Amino acid sequence: MLQARLSSARSVHVFFCEDGCSPVTRFTVRGQRAASRKAMHVPADFVIHSHRHTGTRVGESGAGAFEIMRAAGHSSVRVSQKYVHPSPEATEWALERLEAMNAQAAKRLSEGRERQLPAAVSAIVGGGRN
Repeated sequence: MLQARLSSARSVHVFFCEDGCSPVTRFTVRGQRAASRKAMHVPADFVIHSHRHTGTRVGESGAGAFEIMRAAGHSSVRVSQKYVHPSPEATEWALERLEAMNAQAAKRLSEGRERQLPAAVSAIVGGGRN
């Protein structure tokens, strides 16, 4: 790709401004970002990297790993792991939900009510008996 770009280059630089001569530097990009941010009335503390934290916020809302992956547009859960950083509060909330689910299950069992399992699971758990 770079070889092809070199053959049609109007500049010695790989990335250059529309004038064809001046290079695009980190300062050029910073200036373009600042101008865009001001035009859109985006707060100064918002940075491009902020989008990476969307997975963390989706996870803190109660979503699971696959929902986070899909919401972020990642190709795998492994990619999402790089951007999801559960807070201590989110971990505590998840454990509280687990405790509540376990308490409900224990109550159902003590009342003699069994949970209806899907057919495939019932066949495995029940040894294939009907």
